[in-house]
Amino acid sequence: MPPRMPDLTPGPMPPSRALSALVLCGGGSHGALEVGFAQALDELGIRYGRILGTSIGAFNGAFLAGGMPPADLAALWRSARLKRLVRPNWGWLLHPRVQPGLLSLALLSRFLHRRLPVQRFEDLEIPLSIVTTDLVTGKACYWEDEGDIIAPLLASMSPPGICPPITLNGHPHVDGGIADNAPLGRAADLGCRRALMIECACANPCRRPPKGLIGILGRSFEIALERKHRADLARQAEGIEIIRIIPHLDIEHGFLDLSTCGNLIELGYAQTISELPKLLARPEALLKPKTGERLRHVKP
Repeated sequence: MPPRMPDLTPGPMPPSRALSALVLCGGGSHGALEVGFAQALDELGIRYGRILGTSIGAFNGAFLAGGMPPADLAALWRSARLKRLVRPNWGWLLHPRVQPGLLSLALLSRFLHRRLPVQRFEDLEIPLSIVTTDLVTGKACYWEDEGDIIAPLLASMSPPGICPPITLNGHPHVDGGIADNAPLGRAADLGCRRALMIECACANPCRRPPKGLIGILGRSFEIALERKHRADLARQAEGIEIIRIIPHLDIEHGFLDLSTCGNLIELGYAQTISELPKLLARPEALLKPKTGERLRHVKP
């Protein structure tokens, strides 16, 4: 069965069975922070009834929603090597009109077919929404409820120019971060009252200028993603209580650099364990944000 194109017509959505959603945004290698965040939530006994993920957040969300323990997901990240997940897209280099993109996701597709604990939405332990961007309509699409997980997941992780678009129901789809990097509005539409998240759409100053075409494209996408992400957070904070951790990164980690993911996992875990209980202990954290105080966030 091909992936189901979601209904984008505005209207009332069925309420979620739980009030809390885990919202996992895109951010390339910074997605390792989300793994440490999930480990900390698990240790603190904080539960959520739905997961919404964009780009690398969709990758993390698919494994967590399928029942993989956060500690096992951390081990998966630590063993990951970029050369085992992507390779040059020689077909596009030889035939520029076909599958435009510098990197092929064929290896990642095979990896997901081998390692994902669940490959259909209806079989997940926790409901999952995956965000993609439809290049024809220019809108965010939310894949959920039923159908294949892997095709929309690959599309959600396909930065334009770096990876080819993925065709879903006749339309080319690319990275969900372009249209909706932090799907807080969708969480609110599904009846969630609280969003749990850690920031990973970061574009801190880098120590050295990016090199090579992929390095420049990745860094440019990272900067654009962060700017749009900030604007989206301010706009969407009206409809849902946002509980978020803002990690302190002392160095910039490359958009596609997996060599330091172990450090990022530990950083996300440690800062969440330290700061999240303090935030949740405040009675006002349970209330709808007031005007001028829309985002309740934590800095270490």
